[in-house]
Amino acid sequence: MNNPQRISNEQEILKLVSEGNSDAFRTLYMHYYDRLFQFAMMFLRSEPASEDVVEDVFYNLWKDRHTLTSIPNFHPYIYQAIRNGCLNILKSGYISKRGDIPETELQVSISTHTPLDELSYKELHKAVKQAIASLPERCRIIFKMAKEDEMSHREIAEALDVKVCTVERQILIAKAKIKEAIQPFLENI
Repeated sequence: MNNPQRISNEQEILKLVSEGNSDAFRTLYMHYYDRLFQFAMMFLRSEPASEDVVEDVFYNLWKDRHTLTSIPNFHPYIYQAIRNGCLNILKSGYISKRGDIPETELQVSISTHTPLDELSYKELHKAVKQAIASLPERCRIIFKMAKEDEMSHREIAEALDVKVCTVERQILIAKAKIKEAIQPFLENI
């Protein structure tokens, strides 16, 4: 599922999974897989390794399903599990971090009326994408978790094992860099 929204009845689904309901587990898996895979890719830059981490996390969730209902906040919990899996892979030397940054799609919808408007929009979109791609890794991860996965600052802090003020500071840095990147476009309006 490519839906950034949370499952409306997540606690009920977790309860069903904990009782061994494979359909509920499939719903949970399909809802989170794409976002968790992209999250792992930010750390690992390797599709096979990212797939392995996500699959391992879901395997462990199923294996220990009876403990699911004791997890107070599942959303940051599952992101932290992915983060820890990625860090374990990086520590093991299975893959090495690379400097290349995957493209990110921004969900911006602007109606374009003329070819010049469309060209300006494409240039603006490209500038925003480049600004996000040029962010330091931690800043980029936090920004994407907040904007694409719609996680709260507290949830991001829990998932990444950092302080909430660190999350807030990184988001401010990201917004400042993006604002700086789009400033030339605002001057032309």
